[in-house]
Amino acid sequence: MKSPFRATINVALFTGMVLIILSIAASYFTINTLLSGTQSETEARETVLLLEQVVAEFKAAESSQRRYLLTNTATDLAAYQEARALSRQALQRVHAAAGTSQDWRALEDAMTRRFALMEQAIAARQQAGLEAAAAIVGGEPNRRLYDEIEALVARIKMGETQALEHSKEETRQSAQTVKQLILLGGLLCLSVFGWAIQMIVRSQEKRRRIEARLSDSEAMSRAVTESMAEGLVTATQEGIIVNANSAARHLFGYRLDDLVGREVTMLLPTRYRMGFQAFFASLANRQRGFREWDVKVLGLRHDGTEFPVNASFGDVNVGGRRLFTAIIHDITESNRISEALRDSEAQLRELTDAVPALIAYVDREERFQFHNRAYEEALGLRSEEIQNRTMLDVLGPQLYDQVKGHVGEALAGYSVRYEIELAPLGGERREYVMSYFPRYGEGHEQGTVIGFSSLGNDVTELKRIDRMKSEFVSTVSHELRTPLTSIRGSLGLVWGGVTGELPAQAKNLVGIAQSNCERLIRLINDILDSEKIESGKMSFELRPMELGPLLEQALAANEGFAEQHGVKLVMGRIEAPVQVCVDSDRLIQVVTNLLSNAIKFSMPGSAVRVAMRTESGRARVEIIDNGPGIPDEFRQRIFQKFSQADSSDTRKKGGTGLGLSISKAIIERMDGTIGFSTESQVGTTFFFELPVWREAPPVTAPMGLDGVMRPRVLVYEDDPDVAKLIGMMLDKGGYDADMAHTPEQARDYLKMESYAAMTVDVRPPYETGFSLIRELRANKRTARLPVLVLSVTASEARQHAGSQALGISGWLEKPLDEQRLLDSLDRAIEARRRARQSAS
Repeated sequence: MKSPFRATINVALFTGMVLIILSIAASYFTINTLLSGTQSETEARETVLLLEQVVAEFKAAESSQRRYLLTNTATDLAAYQEARALSRQALQRVHAAAGTSQDWRALEDAMTRRFALMEQAIAARQQAGLEAAAAIVGGEPNRRLYDEIEALVARIKMGETQALEHSKEETRQSAQTVKQLILLGGLLCLSVFGWAIQMIVRSQEKRRRIEARLSDSEAMSRAVTESMAEGLVTATQEGIIVNANSAARHLFGYRLDDLVGREVTMLLPTRYRMGFQAFFASLANRQRGFREWDVKVLGLRHDGTEFPVNASFGDVNVGGRRLFTAIIHDITESNRISEALRDSEAQLRELTDAVPALIAYVDREERFQFHNRAYEEALGLRSEEIQNRTMLDVLGPQLYDQVKGHVGEALAGYSVRYEIELAPLGGERREYVMSYFPRYGEGHEQGTVIGFSSLGNDVTELKRIDRMKSEFVSTVSHELRTPLTSIRGSLGLVWGGVTGELPAQAKNLVGIAQSNCERLIRLINDILDSEKIESGKMSFELRPMELGPLLEQALAANEGFAEQHGVKLVMGRIEAPVQVCVDSDRLIQVVTNLLSNAIKFSMPGSAVRVAMRTESGRARVEIIDNGPGIPDEFRQRIFQKFSQADSSDTRKKGGTGLGLSISKAIIERMDGTIGFSTESQVGTTFFFELPVWREAPPVTAPMGLDGVMRPRVLVYEDDPDVAKLIGMMLDKGGYDADMAHTPEQARDYLKMESYAAMTVDVRPPYETGFSLIRELRANKRTARLPVLVLSVTASEARQHAGSQALGISGWLEKPLDEQRLLDSLDRAIEARRRARQSAS
């Protein structure tokens, strides 16, 4: 029997070696084919890359020409000429590499004619101005050439792409052949070797399985029962214990010998044994394979202590004998935890019910899972009318429409704060400030919003008091202005000698009265300015202007005040002109406040210095004094209203305590920041920073390397840094972007280019941005241009102008979410495309 077995093994080995040799030979010939295909693919790719380089250089020349038409500077003209030369060189390289096909000759001719039109536009800009150049750029010949170039680029690229795909397909088929041959040879070899090995080990494996089956089964059964965390007790139909695992022995405090052969009722208190014995006897009548889950009973330990357990019963057959098992779990700790949780929940509810604020938790399905008593009182509802009901059911359609946008933001992961009025049926209307805080899940839901907590504070009384305070301050301030104007005028006339020359002592008294009258007028003006800032009624006329002359004007206006205190004002050297976009009157008011403070707290004979510098795109102005410095305890509240240091040396300087608060609000409304540094007995430096204004609008997003024009978006944003950030977002999302920082720049761009969409920044008082949008709608060429409004106060801006009246495609809150910006643009452009298709 051994000789045929050995011969079979030899045949199998020989067959396997032959198959391996055949597989190697087939692979060798197929790999040669793959190398040839790869060479073809490389040539096609190189041609496509050269084409993309030509298109990129050509579009760079176009962008440089367009910039020159806008700026009319020699630098931009030189940039265009350099880009044009690079484009022609790139075209010559492709011509030399790809041959002289008809499409390539046509592309070269079309680009040459397009360059000729560019030269005409440049000449028109130089001779007749921007309007003449715009007429050539927007003319029909220029547009036809643009379409012809795009079509030729697409046709050439499609041809090369088809050739590349054909080469790839041939390569793929060759690779598939190699794969199949190798796989087939390997499988055959493995089959032969596997069959031989199987023949060798079959008899030995069969014998081992038989021997190990019984021992493994017994060991596994013992290991499973002994390793269980729950106690396991096995008993006969008569209720006699035959086995108990280690967990059960530890749980009841017995050794195995103490349990085996005893009645199972010994593990229960005496008062329960008769009832349990009847229950256990009834198990014999159950169908085989039954399970009885979660029977709660009391257990009895060896030391006589009782404890609650959760028992599950079942049966098992062992050697034809039916046994019953009980899985026992000590629930003492879980009962204690459940009781503690109930106590904690009751205590939490008592605490939240005592809080006058509205507290609730809403899940992702917008259902109330928790609320306090204040919620019921505010809405005039019972607990069962709120608990586990949706917000639509609880609030009603009208009120829910007001809050559903905020609910959506909270479920999207944003913290929300808004104001709303609530009135229970027949009750008083109350005003609340509502705050939503998203809650994130754990485990597999980590990072997913599963609901939000709601907190509402009743601000009815606070708002009433605030309105009373504002009305009182406004009324008193305005009522005081009229008599103070008369007093100041009269005192000025008396001081000037209209009633005759005054005695020296009388003139001194009139001077004191006049000085204090001026102080009182400044106080009233500061109070009114503070009220305007709080109510958002302070208007700003922002215009780009040079910062240096504004500072010199402020210093000149404060020279007299400085001379009264014996202080000299010194203006540092300005290295280069710096432009900022500000309201000149408001900026001078800020500088005057800071200079006034510096003068008042400087020693006679000292100097207050004003310095200006630029850094990282921001202009920084510093007012430096040599005074006593700011006390430590006052530094944290120096920019609060009516804040003043309380030392006698400070209080005698006078002032309203509103100047720094007003200055901070003004600077921040002009996108700036304000701060200070101080050192005791050395001096204090107050500074503010403003964004540097940049006139030239950069083209931030070049055309993609695939040679196909991407949708172009015009971004109107007066902050250059924010505009640059938006441009980066659009470039990443597949858009080109032009940046306009003023309405005039936006209008010039719209004359030169057709855009797929436009974003407009609006800010209080909103009229500048909305006026530009109205101009777009009045122009037939831009009447249907999709417009997205970007604003730090989008909801407030939306109330100032209805979206239907201006045709706004979307309102986005700053800081911007990149994905929401791109999604909104996509939807707006797609809606415009569908509208055009329907119209045609």
